[in-house]
Amino acid sequence: MDLPETIAGLDPQQVREMFKNFLQRDTEVEDRNGVPFAVVRRMPPDVIAAELQVPLTEAQHIQAALVTEGWIEPAKLTPTRKGMGLAQHRDRPKISRTKAGEILDQVLDWADQKNAVLDARVKVKTIHLYGSLERGADEVGDIDLFVEFTTLDLGMDLQPEDEEIEDELLKELTGISDYLSLSSYLDRMMMDDVPKRQIFPRANKSASDHR
Repeated sequence: MDLPETIAGLDPQQVREMFKNFLQRDTEVEDRNGVPFAVVRRMPPDVIAAELQVPLTEAQHIQAALVTEGWIEPAKLTPTRKGMGLAQHRDRPKISRTKAGEILDQVLDWADQKNAVLDARVKVKTIHLYGSLERGADEVGDIDLFVEFTTLDLGMDLQPEDEEIEDELLKELTGISDYLSLSSYLDRMMMDDVPKRQIFPRANKSASDHR
């Protein structure tokens, strides 16, 4: 996506950083009768005020503008698909669909290798493709993926080190390519209206159908 001249009357780079920082926050998990549930991250005025270092009254006006311009969902106060795209925006050359498909093949090979470790406590549960590559673009600025691990499936057996393992897996996955734009299971729930397709687990060993 191309950045507009202003967003909510502000420098778009500044707003992009706010959305980026917001989505990089650790997901809070609360216990509901022994079952872990991820807490939905929202963008109320106090969060905007803290991120942009502005008074609360000004943050309220900014939030209203972000809703009006389509960056934030009015009911959920979560980033829209447009807002998620803003958070992932980077100024860099686009790559061809063929090159993106090659990177996807590396991602799927990596996931296969990690899941082949029989005694691993945390594995890759699902990977969904969305965004411009899924929509059939010939060139893309990034490869949008929803990635879910088996961490929450551990239930009462979930340990702090399990979350550390998940963080390490994410770092490994991100290291495959700068063009990978990763979002979590919770992000997928917040963006349930976004067209997406599960690519892992996969039925074959090639991602060539994405090219």
